[in-house]
Order: sequence, then structure tokens, then C-alpha cells
Amino acid sequence: MNFSPPPYISIWLKRNFLSLISLTFCRILFIIYLFPYMNGAPLYELPMVLLVGVLFDVQALAYFHLPFHLLSLIPNRKYFVKKENLQRFFYLIGIASAILLNFIDLEFYKIKTRRSGVELFALISDQSNPIFSYLFNYWYLLLLYIGLVFSVYKFYPRFKNNYPSQSKKSIATYFILFSFVVFISARGGWAVKPLRSFDAARFVNPQWVSATINSPTQLITSYSSSVPPKMSYMSDDEAEAIAKTTQTAVPYFKNNFKPNIVLIILESIGRDYCGFLNKENRFTPFLDSLSKQALVFPNAYSSGTTSMESIPAIFASIPSLLEVPYINSTFQNNSIYGFHHFLSQNKYNCSFYYGAKNGSMGFDNFLRISGEIDYFGIDEYPNSKSDFDGNWGIWDQAYLQYYNSELNKKQEPFFSSVFTLTSHDPYQIPNTYKGVFKGGQLPIYKAVQYTDHSLKLFFEQASKQKWFDNTVFIITADHPSHSVNEYYYTPTGKYEIPLLVYAPKLITPGINNKIAASHTDIMPSILSLAGIKDPFFAFGTSLFDSTQRYPINKDYGIAQLIDYPYCLRYYPDGKFKMHVQPKYVPNKLIRYQLSPEEMKKQKSLELLLKAKLQVYYNGLLNNKFKK
Repeated sequence: MNFSPPPYISIWLKRNFLSLISLTFCRILFIIYLFPYMNGAPLYELPMVLLVGVLFDVQALAYFHLPFHLLSLIPNRKYFVKKENLQRFFYLIGIASAILLNFIDLEFYKIKTRRSGVELFALISDQSNPIFSYLFNYWYLLLLYIGLVFSVYKFYPRFKNNYPSQSKKSIATYFILFSFVVFISARGGWAVKPLRSFDAARFVNPQWVSATINSPTQLITSYSSSVPPKMSYMSDDEAEAIAKTTQTAVPYFKNNFKPNIVLIILESIGRDYCGFLNKENRFTPFLDSLSKQALVFPNAYSSGTTSMESIPAIFASIPSLLEVPYINSTFQNNSIYGFHHFLSQNKYNCSFYYGAKNGSMGFDNFLRISGEIDYFGIDEYPNSKSDFDGNWGIWDQAYLQYYNSELNKKQEPFFSSVFTLTSHDPYQIPNTYKGVFKGGQLPIYKAVQYTDHSLKLFFEQASKQKWFDNTVFIITADHPSHSVNEYYYTPTGKYEIPLLVYAPKLITPGINNKIAASHTDIMPSILSLAGIKDPFFAFGTSLFDSTQRYPINKDYGIAQLIDYPYCLRYYPDGKFKMHVQPKYVPNKLIRYQLSPEEMKKQKSLELLLKAKLQVYYNGLLNNKFKK
């Protein structure tokens, strides 16, 4: 008896095999192109990476080839030519889209150190995103992409003859059988729960997870994970008692003094670039000098790896624990209060300045939903044509000088924030500064030096203004970026940022090495500085009290809590793992063997992390992030 499938099934299998070859090529390219960013991933696991990667590719193709699958599994002699053309059309659309997502992450991964999910669509659709600039800067990837898609088109298996006749019973049998195969492929196997991107950690070392999965899988995972399940580790009252998210600020200043507060958020400036955090000359000479008169927090962490994750964490103390940034999530219209709500209720004039196009990354909508604040974008900037950088918005130097003039118009007390942008990919600087900065091995270094110089000029002008001595400056970054040091791709190193408070006449300078700090601590700190006595909701605590702080974030589906130098990681399968990682220690030297005392510490941190996660996810589901 002949068990070989009919020709239309055979040709369908061959076409899927061609797609798997294409995605395997993308994986190999990803590994070669980004291996320096994988932090010493062990080479002996490479065969397993490629083997398990096929499982994720099969899953991705079940989704991206769905119309093609449906058309392929039902033969039709009458409409053979039309059906073949339609199959090829849907096939090429599906595989070209899957390949494109993988190619996009060849560069985006360097910034985010993870594959892109549904947040990619928000970034692409953002009117300020310079798509054509990316195409120009990475033309070689565009040509390689076109070449790969053309090769798929060229080698696409075609029918040489008409469909053979098949009995209705045979057609129905094969349709049911292989439709079931597609269904199982879409789930990623027989498990109770569908395969998700973070499941790769069950097969390979964490450094290989990004290479093992693919960008289409991450897209599917992030979309399906946009609504988290309700948590019930303990009662909600117990979780709140442990997490202590309902707070009341302790005023920092006496006699009801209300200083001006200026928050400066630097684009893509990681710890790696700052000399004052590395005890050597780096790329921030001005910040280095400023830090000597500031209160510095050397163990500071961002909430995520994108700008959109930083704003909710900084302004509303909401960490980034979803698969997508809060700004793009299902919960974006939840009722929340940022610190600017409380400031504006207490006679502070509040403003936010960003030299990109108005509406960029949803900052303006989030800020207005969470409080009363005046938003200033490129539309309000007077010289937008002459000072436009050709990509994102206004050059930092020009914008910071404009910002200084704007602060001179504010009625005191005021709160104001400015978000820089020149140190963003493609890292261009004005022609007048070409050859001025030495830079280094990475293109971002010159852009960082330019931003630092722009800050210097801003402070030189600001220091001459009457409001300056009554102002507290908080300086931080939205997230880190590229590095040549593999430590900055470790679970904690990839989130390290500068955080300092400059007000030498108001706040005693120094270095606080004892505690960790994060974006979520900025809101309670600002409310403390402003002497706000209203109760508020926050996942962080004030930088100015002795409370122990525990930054939390999510690293590739793994929730983690940091108690420097300890990092507790909570895996999706419910298992905890804690390691010890002092500064500049790469992954291969992380210590996992814990002493009995450290194991006791782990147990207490496990309870704290569970409580924080429960308050976070249930708070989102029940819209209870506002007190």
C-alpha cells in the first residue's frame, strides 16, 4: 500500500521547508551579527539553539502562513491557476513579513537587548520615527533583506502539472490531518499552555534566548500576553501590607519651603558612558564635574529598555512588567495619578518639554491622563526648521538653550522636565561639532559627548538666573544603550543608568552606595521635596529616607527584583533563582552558590517580589493604581 501524500500535500510541505530554511538563515545571521551583544553565550549550546529554534519557527509560520495553509490544503482543479497565484501571493507576504521582523531586530536588539513585540508597531506608526533614516543608515541590511526575499521567490516550489484528481474522502482526510498539524504547530506542541518566547530558557542558557526564538514569535507572545492573569499568592490586603504601595511623603524641607524642581531625562545614557560612575574618563566630563556637588546614586536602574517604559515609571512610579510598554497596553486609559497631579494641586506650575514631534511615543497623552501638566513639543519650538536634526527633532544644544529661556518665564514654585533626544540612533551631531569630540569605538559615544556638552551650556546659563539657587535638579536617563563591555548585557547591567540630585545649596552632596534606586523612586522623591502630604500610590520610595529600595523590572519574561549585589529572578514556571553579581562581573562569573544566610535572604525577597507582582497585576486589572 502506498502511504505517500498526494502531490498538492508534498508541494505544501516543500514550501514550508523553504520557509524554515529562510528563518534558520535569519537566526544564523542574528547570531553572527549580534554575537558580541550576547555576553559570552556558550558556543557548545549552538546546536541546541538551532534545533530548538526550528520549533519556534514552525510556530511562527503556522500564524504567518495561515491563509497560505488554508488555500493549500484544499485542492481545486477548476481554479488551479488562480489558486496557485493566490497561494504564492499569501506565501510571499507571510514569509517576507516574518523575515522583515527578524531583520528589524538586527539593529533594535542592540538598544533593547531583546526581540521586539507589539510595541514595534507603535514605534513604526509614531509620526516622529525617522523610518527613511533607518533605511538609509542600514542600507546593507535592506539589500540583504531584498536579496533573501527574492531568493525565496526564486526557489518557491511550483506545480508543473495540474492538480491530480482526489476523492472527496481523501481530500477531507488530508485536510483534517494537516489542519491539526497546523493547529499543534501554532501552539508549539502538546503542552497545556502554548509555547511562548520565554520558554526558550528551558532549553538553552539565558544568553541564547534571543537567538533561539524569532521576532514573529515574540510579536505573538507579547500580543497574547497583553492582559495578565489575576494573581493570588496571598490576600490582596497581605500583598499591600508587604509591598507598601500606598504612601504618604515625609517633607524633605522644613518651614513649608517649596523649591523649584527640574527633572532632566537623558536619552540612552547608560552607566557605561559616565566617568563619575566608572572612576575613569569616559564621555561625560560635565556630568562628572557636576556629580562632585551632587547626591549620587551609583546603583540606579531603569524600568525597561525603551523610552516608552521610562515615562510611566518616572512620573507615576509604575514599573514595566508587561510584555508591552504600559503606554501601549490595554490599561493605558486606567485612572492613575502622576506626581505632577499632586504638584499642580499644590500650586506648582508643571511642564514637560520634548523636542520631538508632538504626540511622539504617546508621552503627551500619558502625562495628561495622569495629571495636569503643560506639554511642549516641536510645534511650540520657534526655530523648528533651522534646528531640526533631520531625524527625531531639535538638536540638544539648541533645545536646552530654549528650555532655559522657557524656565525664566515660569512662576515659582515650578516643576519642569526636559527629555533630550540627540543621543538616539542614528547618533548624529551638528556639522559644527564634527571633529570636536573624540568619540570611541561606538557611534553613540560622540552623541553622548555632544549631549553632555549641551548640558554644560545649559547649566552655565541657568546658573545666572534668579530661580537657580532655589531649584533642585534631578538628572537621570530613560535607559542604557550599546556597550563594548559584556557586563552591560547581564540581567542587571543592561538596566544601569545615572541618577543624581544636584542642589548644592539645598541638598548635601555625597554618594549613596548603600541602596539601590530606580525610576520608580523619582515620584516619591519629588513629592517629598515639594512637601506634598497627600497619600499616593507608588512602587518606589523616596531617595531621601533610609527605606531599603528594591528595583523591579522584567527581563525577557522573567520578573526580577534587585537588592544590589543580589538579583532575584522569578521564572514563568514558578521557580526562583537568586545570584550575586557585583559591578562589571560578566554572566560567566556570576555566583549562584548561596550561603545559608543568603538563602534566608532569598526567601524574604521571594515573598516581597510576589507581593509586588500581585499588587501590580491585580491593580492593573481592577484599575486601582490611584489613591
